[in-house]
Amino acid sequence: MLTGWKLSVLGIIIVGITGIAASLYGLIEPGRAIGLFVVFVLFIGALELMERIRNRRKKRGEVQSSKRG
Repeated sequence: MLTGWKLSVLGIIIVGITGIAASLYGLIEPGRAIGLFVVFVLFIGALELMERIRNRRKKRGEVQSSKRG
């Protein structure tokens, strides 16, 4: 099963292909499709960054608690 960054990359690929197909079939303007894709990529990037920060804090918390005990 895909998790982490692999799932994010798969989501970006799927959204990109969908945006291209929608603009080719005239369902959405190409400029708007590009804009929405960029916003989606930035959103996924922010989620990945928050996940890395959370994991880093967890590791630091475990190290600090083991040093105390």
